[in-house]
Amino acid sequence: MVNRFKLSMFDRVFVAPFVALAVVTVVYAFVGAAFSPPRSWTVELVTVLGCMMCAHLRIPSGRISGLPMLGVAVALLSVPRPQSEYLLTVAIWVVGVLVSQLIVLRSVSVALYVAGVSAVTGLAFVVVHNELTRLGVWTLVAYTLASAAYFVFALFLEFIRGHGRWSLNQTFGISALSPMRVIGVVLLVAVVSTGMTALDAQLIPWLEGDPDARLTPFVLLLVATFFFMIAQRSRFRRVHQLLTGVVTAAVDLPWATEVGLRKALELRAKMVLQASDTLVRKDPPAAGEIGSRVRLESGLDEYIVASRRLGALPLGGEEQQALTALAHMASETVRIQNDVDKLERLANSDPLTGLPNYGAFQTALVDANENRSYHSGIAVLFIDLDNFKKLNDSRGHHTGDELLKVVAARLRGSVGVRDFVSRIGGDEFVVILTELQTVAQSKELADAIIGEIGKPLTLDGQEFRPVVSAGLAFSGHREIDAQLLVVDADRSMLQVKRSRRQGGPAEGSSVSIASHRSTRTNDIVARAITEDRLTLAFQPIVSIDQGRIWAFEALVRYIDPELGPISPSSLVARAKSLGLMDELTRQIVVKAMDAAEKFYSVEPSIACMTVNLELGQISEDHLGPFIREVARSHPNVSMCIELNERSLRSVTDDLRREAEIMQDAGVIIALDDYGSDDSSVGALVRFPMDILKIDKSLIDDLGDVRQREVIKALQSFGDNLDYTMIVEGIESPDMVDVMVELGVRSAQGYYFGRPQSFRQTMDRIRKFGTAAVVS
Repeated sequence: MVNRFKLSMFDRVFVAPFVALAVVTVVYAFVGAAFSPPRSWTVELVTVLGCMMCAHLRIPSGRISGLPMLGVAVALLSVPRPQSEYLLTVAIWVVGVLVSQLIVLRSVSVALYVAGVSAVTGLAFVVVHNELTRLGVWTLVAYTLASAAYFVFALFLEFIRGHGRWSLNQTFGISALSPMRVIGVVLLVAVVSTGMTALDAQLIPWLEGDPDARLTPFVLLLVATFFFMIAQRSRFRRVHQLLTGVVTAAVDLPWATEVGLRKALELRAKMVLQASDTLVRKDPPAAGEIGSRVRLESGLDEYIVASRRLGALPLGGEEQQALTALAHMASETVRIQNDVDKLERLANSDPLTGLPNYGAFQTALVDANENRSYHSGIAVLFIDLDNFKKLNDSRGHHTGDELLKVVAARLRGSVGVRDFVSRIGGDEFVVILTELQTVAQSKELADAIIGEIGKPLTLDGQEFRPVVSAGLAFSGHREIDAQLLVVDADRSMLQVKRSRRQGGPAEGSSVSIASHRSTRTNDIVARAITEDRLTLAFQPIVSIDQGRIWAFEALVRYIDPELGPISPSSLVARAKSLGLMDELTRQIVVKAMDAAEKFYSVEPSIACMTVNLELGQISEDHLGPFIREVARSHPNVSMCIELNERSLRSVTDDLRREAEIMQDAGVIIALDDYGSDDSSVGALVRFPMDILKIDKSLIDDLGDVRQREVIKALQSFGDNLDYTMIVEGIESPDMVDVMVELGVRSAQGYYFGRPQSFRQTMDRIRKFGTAAVVS
């Protein structure tokens, strides 16, 4: 069997003298027993047997696996013996320790080291006890001090060998050492030793009615059996812990991301095995390690390897089985995920061209529409191959298939990395163009794509020039229903085909641009703003440490009787394009501050209302004077304007001065969405503000220590500069606990309340007051 411990060069140098001492002690035990036999061979043999039975009963001395384990076999030295025999007794006892450690540790060198240390500490136990007894110290006290000498000496030697790294983070110190555990083991040995002495010297003579009666071997065996039973119970408990850990890992590992699975496996193995080190690597386990083969990447076999430092219990057969199970789970997780990914690719791709199919296109269109910035346009290019059926009928389907493959390849090569190409059926292709600014730009890109498709190629030995009809639909702002872009592009493509049939250009590909399809939606939004139909929803901002609401954020809402809800982002985008952004903001500000006054009349401690503005709106040419006037007209409540952090990238000295004028007028300024996209530290130090709002993307993985440290640092930054920091996106009590731990005092999120109408918000305040959380 291989050694289950890691031995450094320093370990080997430090261990060598104790190995030599163990060898000398064992030789002395046999020579001494041969020339000067002990009074009772039975007692000594039972002592050796007892050591073997006590081998598995070892108790951790601290809270990390690198700390030594405390054994209790020293209690077997406590049976009274002639003064002249104690040196030989210790030597024979060391033989028992050596045999027992060979069984447990499965390493001759490490077992000899433990035996050598035991020879020194066992002798200390005997000398301290005998001297204290000679001085008339009470037996329990004598054994307590002797046990303390034994364990303190052993721990001191291990402390030296471990370079003094007994702190919780494994640096120099002893914070990981558990004094209560050490004291508990000392008292256990002292009580057992005292009990053995009393049982052998007093109780048995009294039971036998003979002052000279002794049943020392029986007493030793009884105590060893007691320890053996405790050891087995501890062992079964450990097996149960391993099984529980494996079962928990079976639940957790499949949810780990592909990148995080390697780290998750290492951490889970370290936790389950209570190992000092775990690592996934290419090399198999070496001496001092256990390991199991694992496949975390297709076709690449690696090993998850675990080890413990000298002094801890070794990693045995149960740990090896648990590690094998964990490795198998991780490998199966990867295999199943690869199978799922393969099935998804097959389900979402066209088998002939390899392009995504119609289902994948629908998903990509929704994603492109929803995840674009306000000013980023997208376009749908609908492409149809002309005379494709005639080509199939005249040259065969294999020729048509070759043409489709060529067109697919040309489409892939002519679009941007963020664009999306799909074959949605037959001879029809659709392209999603992204990050556009104008219709003209989309038309230019579409013409380039069509031009690439129309280049000559050779099919069945003959030159062929593909001709396509294409329709283009452009969208400058986020759409309520992106599918309508496809409808418009399809209609425009059909117009090209009809034009050909009605005498239009018969040769050459062409693109038709759809009329701007959002005109109707723009009319609806314009009418909602000009007729003052917008409503507001209010989301609470709470003080975590006080458990109360101290402000609300006002959010715009509009539900059209025909189209249904129009998203706030779409409302804002269309208001900008229509030149109605200032009017929209005026209505929001007036309604928000009127609502704030009403909330204040019911609950005076809620005296702040926040509204969202564009940076440029605070200028004198836009809403600067209006904002200051509204703030002055509502003296009971504070008005806070939230400026998006991204907009500060274009800040000017004039806008900084406007912000300072706002603050002088009593308007609170908040920097919103900090931490999203590519936030800059410059925004924190170059623009006047009172509140820093942290975007929810910065707390999407609070298990990541880096995110925690960033939040903690930002809170400290706010405290030092007298900013109020509000963390957005709090959705559970666990997230609240983490925020409290990091020192965060204000937060906002669904856990404290979703945005609600004015009536619903007023009902909440009347019923629950300022309570941050309501059932």
